Parts: sequence; structure tokens; C-alpha cells
Amino acid sequence: MLTIKAEIQRDKLRQDGSYNVRIRFTKDRKVKRISTSLFAKKADLTDRFTIKEDSLIKQEADILILHYRKMFNEIHLEAETLDVNEIVARLNSRDKSDKPVDFIQFAKEWIANSTLKGAVNYTSALNSLIRFNKSEKLYTHQITSEFLQEFMAFLLNESKERAEQLKEKGKRVPSTRSTSLYLMSIRRLFKEAVKQYNKPDQGLIRIKNTPFAYFQIPKQESTRKRAITAELIRKIEQLPYQTVYKGIHHTNRFNLAKDCFILSFCMIGINSVDLFNATEYDGNTLTYYRTKTRDRRMDKAKMIVTVPKILHPLFEKYKDTTGKRIFNFYQSYVNEKAFNKAINKGLKEIGSILKIEDLEYYAARHSWATIALNKVGVSKYVVHEALNHIDESMRVTDIYIERDFSNENKANAKVVRYVFGR
Repeated sequence: MLTIKAEIQRDKLRQDGSYNVRIRFTKDRKVKRISTSLFAKKADLTDRFTIKEDSLIKQEADILILHYRKMFNEIHLEAETLDVNEIVARLNSRDKSDKPVDFIQFAKEWIANSTLKGAVNYTSALNSLIRFNKSEKLYTHQITSEFLQEFMAFLLNESKERAEQLKEKGKRVPSTRSTSLYLMSIRRLFKEAVKQYNKPDQGLIRIKNTPFAYFQIPKQESTRKRAITAELIRKIEQLPYQTVYKGIHHTNRFNLAKDCFILSFCMIGINSVDLFNATEYDGNTLTYYRTKTRDRRMDKAKMIVTVPKILHPLFEKYKDTTGKRIFNFYQSYVNEKAFNKAINKGLKEIGSILKIEDLEYYAARHSWATIALNKVGVSKYVVHEALNHIDESMRVTDIYIERDFSNENKANAKVVRYVFGR
């Protein structure tokens, strides 16, 4: 039989002259004590070191004892087979399960400790949630399917207002993909909270609701098609260089954009961040690990590209003579973001000349895929592999296949030949 009592231990006097009130659980002559937030002074105790019946501390201790007795009665049938340590562990789990989880606080800590490249997207999603909630205090039980519906409406309205502001300024209006992306980010954060706070094997379920089971996240709006024709790519390559250079590094964004666009297109749409940080080149092939998906793939998103001869002059032009990297872009731009920004500003100048609306660096990647599939006859699977995308359905198969990148580079040779004739 289990007995539950409040007790004071005579030898546990604190520096402030008080004693912590402990709850003592006894079963089969075995004892387990837990501390409480109650503290008794000498005036609250009898000579025998029991709590005086008429004291406030006694009333509060009795409430705690009643609380534990009630919880014990709820597990009474199985408690007969448990020892006192297991019983107290179960009671503590039940106790914790009643404590609400602050979702926003958890999310902030999770993002801060995350090594994901897309952590900034989670921060943006969380900031949107805080704006909608009008408070940085939000418990998981408050996140219901109805709450999510209202949050989605809020996101769509924000997107609409932003689009109207951009229209007034004559700028391009982005898609509403952020609504889906933000909702997916919040769903991921909610799942992570469930993983952290729910321990079913210990009988601890602090997050009991499943709001996303009854809420459908809208499908993402298709990304804007940014591919341009082979003729326009040739025109970019044939544009004369500008002769005016600026800054201490003697740079020209127009020239940089022209060259980097061709570098990207002829190397299967390599991203600017990977171009900026590339370090492995043997004179024939460039090896890199795609930054965007490196942390989500077992192969670290490895890519080996045979460098077409058409690019050899550009490799020589931008060669890093120190040997630290393949290209010397890092010597002129503080980081990959500044580098990408400079390229896109230069591409706006090029787009203006060639009448290409809102030309961006990523158009090289889109154009390579489009030409490979529609003009050269490369299979969609090879295009998928060449772009180094993640295919969940192939994860197991990929474990058994040693990839040599030959199909991707054969496809690239066909694309380069189709566009440039060499």
C-alpha cells in the first residue's frame, strides 16, 4: 500500500533558516522523496519537526498530497505491480503533462540550435506567426485547426498588401509561395516540439492536440518560369565587354554578370554560392557539394562537372592565383551574398539591353534544364540528376548505385553544343 505524507528533514536547514517541505512516498518499506516549492520556518513547525496543523504551509502541503493521491488513483490498477520509484516517476510524468508548452519559445530555441541552411526561413515564418498572434506567448494547445485557418488568411492578406505595394513601385510581384512555405515551417516546428516534449514510453504526453491533422496546407504556387532561349543565351555570350571599372577591386558588374551567367549555364546551372566557394578543380573536372541540399543528402550533394572548353578562358580570367579557391571572386566580394547581388544587378543591365524582363542568375539553371529536355532530348530523370535534386523515392536505390556523373556530363556536352555549336 502506498502512503503519501509531507515531511521536514531536521538536518536539511537552509542558510535562510527555512526547511524545504518534501513529499514522502512509502511502499513496501521503500521510500522516495520529492522536493516542493514550499518552505517552512521554525515557527511553522512543532517540537517534533512536524508541520503545525493551523499553519498556512500545512494547508498548502495537504493540497499537494491530495493532488498526488488523485493522480495515483488514476493509475491504481497498474500501480500494484510498480515499486515506489516507478510510481513517483509515473506521477511526475503525469504532473509534467499538465504543464503547457510555450510554442514560440520552443521554436526560437530550436531555430537557434539548428544547423539547417534554411533556418532563416523558419525565422521568417515564426515572425509572421508572432505578428498574427500579436504576442510572443503562444501555447501549443492554442494552435488548433481553426487557428491555422485564420493564420493562413492573415498570410494571404499580407502577401496581397505586399503585392500592391510592389505594383505601385513598378517592381515584379512574387508568387504567394511564402504562405505555403511558412505554414510548412510551422508544421515542422510543431512536429519537433512533439518529439521533444512527448515521451509515450514514459507515459508523458505534454502536447495532446494534432491541429495539422485537420488542416490542409495549400499547394505551392508554381515558381515563375525563368528559362530563356538558346538564341538569347548566345546573345549574352556575344555582348561586348564594358571598359569602365569601379572600386578598389576594379570590378564591373555587367562583365561579371555576363561571364558568371555563361559559367553557370555551361556547368549545368551551378549556383553562385558554389561558384564563389569552389575549391576542387583538376584541369578537367570541377567537383563541388551543392550548398542548398548538402545537409539533406547522404552524398553531401556531390557534383562533378566536366568543364567544357568554351569555359577555359573564363577559368583563366578569374583564376585564384593563391590557390585557396578556384576563382578569385572572394577577393572582390565580402561573401557569396554580395557576389550574387552584384551578378543580378549586372544581369538587369544585360536584360535591359536584350529586352529580357527581370533577368536573374537562376535563369541559367532553368534554361539549361529546359533546353536539355525540350531541345536536346535528354530524359527528365537525367535532367533531375544533373540538377542534383533530392528524390525521396530513390533514397534506397541511391545507396546501391555508385554515381559517376557520366550521363549528366554527356547531357551537358549536348546542351553546350546545341547552344554554342562547339
